[in-house]
Amino acid sequence: MLCPKCHRPLADESDGPYICCAGASMQWQCRQCAKVSEGFALPYGRCPHCNGELALREDGAANSDDARSIRAVRMAFEIELGGRAFYQRAAAASTDDAALRALFERFAVMEGEHMETLARRYHLDIPDPSPDFRIEVAAIFADVPHAPRGGVDTGKDLFRIAIALEHRAAAFFTEHAARAPQGAPEQLLFQELAAEEREHAELLTTEQARWRERRPGLFGHEQPATGQSPINAAELLLGGKPADHVAIECGGQRITYGELTDRVARAAGLWRQRGLHTGDRVAVKLPDGIDWVVAFLGAIWAGGVAVAVNPQIPAPEWQFILEQAGFNVILSETDADTPEPWKSRVVLVDEGRRAVAAAQPIAPMRLDPETPAFWCHSSGTSGRPKAVVHAHRFARDVHRVSVERLGLVPEDRLFASSRLFFAYPQTNIFFAGLKLGATLLLDPQWPTAASVVATAQQMKATVLFSVPSLYRVLLADGHAQQLAAAGVRRCISAGEALPAALRQGWADASGIQIIDGYGASEVLVLVLTSVAGDDGLKPSPGVTVRPVDPEAAREGLPSRLCIEVSTLALGYLDQPAAQADSFRHGAFCPADLFVATPGGGWRFAGREDALVKIKGRWVNLVELEQRLSQDLPGLAEAACACVPDADGLDIVAVFYAPQPGRGDEVARALRDRCETLPSYQRPKLFQAIENLPRTATGKLVRRRLVDMARPGH
Repeated sequence: MLCPKCHRPLADESDGPYICCAGASMQWQCRQCAKVSEGFALPYGRCPHCNGELALREDGAANSDDARSIRAVRMAFEIELGGRAFYQRAAAASTDDAALRALFERFAVMEGEHMETLARRYHLDIPDPSPDFRIEVAAIFADVPHAPRGGVDTGKDLFRIAIALEHRAAAFFTEHAARAPQGAPEQLLFQELAAEEREHAELLTTEQARWRERRPGLFGHEQPATGQSPINAAELLLGGKPADHVAIECGGQRITYGELTDRVARAAGLWRQRGLHTGDRVAVKLPDGIDWVVAFLGAIWAGGVAVAVNPQIPAPEWQFILEQAGFNVILSETDADTPEPWKSRVVLVDEGRRAVAAAQPIAPMRLDPETPAFWCHSSGTSGRPKAVVHAHRFARDVHRVSVERLGLVPEDRLFASSRLFFAYPQTNIFFAGLKLGATLLLDPQWPTAASVVATAQQMKATVLFSVPSLYRVLLADGHAQQLAAAGVRRCISAGEALPAALRQGWADASGIQIIDGYGASEVLVLVLTSVAGDDGLKPSPGVTVRPVDPEAAREGLPSRLCIEVSTLALGYLDQPAAQADSFRHGAFCPADLFVATPGGGWRFAGREDALVKIKGRWVNLVELEQRLSQDLPGLAEAACACVPDADGLDIVAVFYAPQPGRGDEVARALRDRCETLPSYQRPKLFQAIENLPRTATGKLVRRRLVDMARPGH
């Protein structure tokens, strides 16, 4: 749909109420020097010649709703322009400090990308940067007593101005949001901008602390900062392997470790030729395959930051990642789903393959171990995925759990049912598999139960990494025996809790005990694992675990855990609140809850949102759904959720997926089991559904069950 005023495409409805700024007046006159300047907005609304106050020469109906909305957009651009100009000048002033320069360059890019978004949303051309802008102007706007003094104090002063600028802008937008009419387009815009400025201030404060301690920031830099010997994660993963040993098989293709190392070094040379600098991001938006691995490792080898992206990612999520990452290169099968200005950075896979073959190989860029090497996006069940930033040091011990706990060896052939852009297979077959010297089996097609079995059989997999929901389907369809007969000797499960009945059923059918594991994007490896005979999940080799609430754990109550491991991420990108909650004193504290077992292990007890209060009593939804569904004939799967009844009071609901033709039988059995429960635990709503809502990695999305509830059933 096109705008009736300027005939540009209308923004997505999720962007908020519609405002068109095309045709707005562009001329300003300075009240102090009388010079005329042209542009939709200028930094902080100040004259670029003398810093005097500007007056718009023509603004139409000053009190109309349209004029008021356009003024709001102008103010937004004034602040964004000022921020970008300041960060550009600050980067230029940081010539002797690579870390500071990289940080301020990144913030300048962030401001520019946000203006790109606003320009598309409000139908205007991006104002040109102001070449005459002076840092002194920013200092005045930020209410800072003086501009940078130079010398050793430059960094301190620039941080001081930057943080003050962001706080001042947040207060400015908050104040104007309060003044705007309730629900008006400008109010929503001001609220959005205020939230963004607060996030920037928090991120700058975090980065300032890292800079003071001479630790690399989340965006990386070229100079070692911690005094440790420089390394390169891609080099660590590939080094020391027999050159003729097969590293990857995909379809009819195979590549040895020697060939893979050469191709990765050439890809790194290509990325450098295209202008990639240390810390720049490279998106790999491809199906699984050799091209995927070469591009990803090539980015790390060149000193860039590799970011794996789902090739089937929905457009809104792709837009979010584009605006967040500011990619230098995007390797993809198509550029049709990538909007400008990023479309011009897309390299199509066939073109990229030819360019890699023609490029000259380069030596790996060795960096401080704390320098970012790649991002992975968390596949959690709450809100937008978070970019998790991992440092080069992850590659040192990423294979330890595979060797010492899972029992994998270089002769193994590793296959995962999930795609490589997920942290679970990315860690366990890609990173750990390469470090171990095993053979990776990749399948570019989107997985189904049938395709997983066919690929494992054809490619002679010896180790299968999958999730409980798929193991359940494979078992029900009689595939467990087929996989064992094909040579699979190890089965590993993660992504959600593995039910005891499923684990036993798989062992009975195949003779293979599933190794249960718990991991996360923030720690990469399976930090908790359970093999046959274990009482719960045990800390894996190299992992230290302690409860956040020791008293609750001693009393048998659920507690979050603090997990220390060498593969711990640096943190989240631009998520200071989540960072503070999840990363504590060198440990990761997930929102998942665990209960200590008598044998010294841990039993998964759901996420914090799985503990709900009904009639003043706590109910653990995970324990409840396990009790209701265990060994229930005719039931495929079930889950519980807390939903409001017709009067708005919280009740427990059971959502169950029966096997074909057995719905009534399962419903009766569930109701009978509920009668044995205490009254406050008894579900009041029973609802049959075809499948439970899950993420692409198989995790239950409990919040979607609430939307599916139909009171009265």
